[in-house]
Amino acid sequence: MRIFVSYSHQDKPTVDVIVNRLKYAGHEIWIDHLKLRPGDNISRKIEGGLRAADAVLIVVSANSLSSKWVQQEFSSLALSEISNRAPRVVPIVIDASSVPSYLSNYLYIDLSRDLEAGLESLVRSFDVVQRKETAQQHRGAEQRNDTQATQVASLGAALKAGRLTLVCGAGVSVGAGIPVWNDLLLKLLESMIERLSKDRSLDFGSNAAEEFSKRHGASSLILGKYLKNNLGRDFGKKVRDALYSAKPTTCGLIDAIVDASRPQRDGKPLDSIVTFNFDALIEENLSAANIRNRGIYTESIKHDPNELPVYHVHGYLPRTGKIPEGTDIVFSEDAYHGQFIDPFSWSNLIQLNKLTQNTCLFVGVSLTDPNLRRLLDVAWRKNPDKSLSHYIVKRIPRFTSDDDVLDGLALLLEEQDANALGINVIWVESYARIPELIRSIR
Repeated sequence: MRIFVSYSHQDKPTVDVIVNRLKYAGHEIWIDHLKLRPGDNISRKIEGGLRAADAVLIVVSANSLSSKWVQQEFSSLALSEISNRAPRVVPIVIDASSVPSYLSNYLYIDLSRDLEAGLESLVRSFDVVQRKETAQQHRGAEQRNDTQATQVASLGAALKAGRLTLVCGAGVSVGAGIPVWNDLLLKLLESMIERLSKDRSLDFGSNAAEEFSKRHGASSLILGKYLKNNLGRDFGKKVRDALYSAKPTTCGLIDAIVDASRPQRDGKPLDSIVTFNFDALIEENLSAANIRNRGIYTESIKHDPNELPVYHVHGYLPRTGKIPEGTDIVFSEDAYHGQFIDPFSWSNLIQLNKLTQNTCLFVGVSLTDPNLRRLLDVAWRKNPDKSLSHYIVKRIPRFTSDDDVLDGLALLLEEQDANALGINVIWVESYARIPELIRSIR
C-alpha cells in the first residue's frame, strides 16, 4: 500500500519510528524528505503524492497544528474528502493535541500513551480496515463527540485552576430580548430621522428609516457614525432606550453563564468575563444569584478579589440611572479607529492580558470584529509554543437538509480561520446546545 505521510519536521524522530515500522510491514512510504528534490515544485509534488496514495497518515501534534505548511496539507486532504476524492485517511496523535474537527470523519490512533501498542494498531488498520462511506459518516459523528469531550475537559481544567475567561458577544444577549445589531441600528435611525424632521421641518414620510437603509446600504460602522453625529449628546440615551425597549431579563445562555460563575468547592472561581455588549444583563443576573460581581468599563474602576470582574471593553450602558460620565461606546467607525490608534488603551490591554494569560472561551462571538482579530493575532504571535489555547463555540454550517459540499467547505474554512488565530472550534448542531455545553464545563 502506498502511504502519504503528513507531519511537522519538528516531530521527525517520532515519525521516523512510525515510517520504519510501516516499511517493515511492506508498505511504500511517500514522505517529503524522501521524495522531494532541489528545484521541485513543492505544492505540485505533494498534490501528486496525495493523488497517487492509497492512504494518508496525518501526524497530529502541537507542532503540526502550528505549522502553516502542514495545515496546508491538512486542508488539501479535507478538500479532497469534501469532493469524495480522498484516499483513506488515518490521523495519529503523538501528544496531547486534539484532532481538528474538519478531520473528525476519521477514527484516529493515539500513540501518545503507548507507542508500541499504537504502532501495532496502526499496522493492523492498514491491513484489515476498508473504508465504507456509511460507516465513515457514523464514525465522524462519534469522533466529533469525542473531540468535544476532550475540549470540554480542557476548559474544565482551566476553570478549576482559576484561569478561564468567558468572552461574550452579541449572541449572548439576543436570546434575552436585546435587539440584534441591524434592528438596533434601525431603531436608532428612526430616532435620528424623527429628530431631523422636527429640527429641520423635513417630511421624510412613513417608514423612512427602513427605506433609507435599503436605498443607501452604508456599512454598520459608517451608519453608526451618522447616528452619533446627528443624535449628539442624546446618542448614549437613545442607544440605551433601544437596547432595553423590550424589557429584556435573561435567557438559557445567560443562566448557564451564571451557573459557570458560581464558586467551586474543589477549585478556583471563574477568572473573569469580557463582554463586547453594552447591556447589564450579565451583572443583573449574577447579582440575582448572589454572585458578587463588578462591571468595569474604565481603567479607574477596581474590583475586590472576591468579586467577579465583568469587563465591558466596548462601553457600558446600565438599564437605569445616569449614564456614566465620559461613556464612549464602540459603535462607529471613529471608535474602532481609536482602538487601532491607541494599542495601550485600557480595553486593548485587558483583552491582551486575558488572551495571553488565560484560556478564553468565546460565546456568541462571530470573530468579525477587526480589533479583536488584531489582538488575537498579536497574542498568537507572542505564544511561545503556538498551542491552540482558546476555544470558540460555533454552530455547524448547514444550509441544506443533506450533507452539502459548500457546507463542508464552510466548516473547513471557518475552523482554519479560528485555528490561525489560536482558537479551537467546538462545533454544536444548534445554538440551543450551548447552555448545556457551558454547564458541562463544571
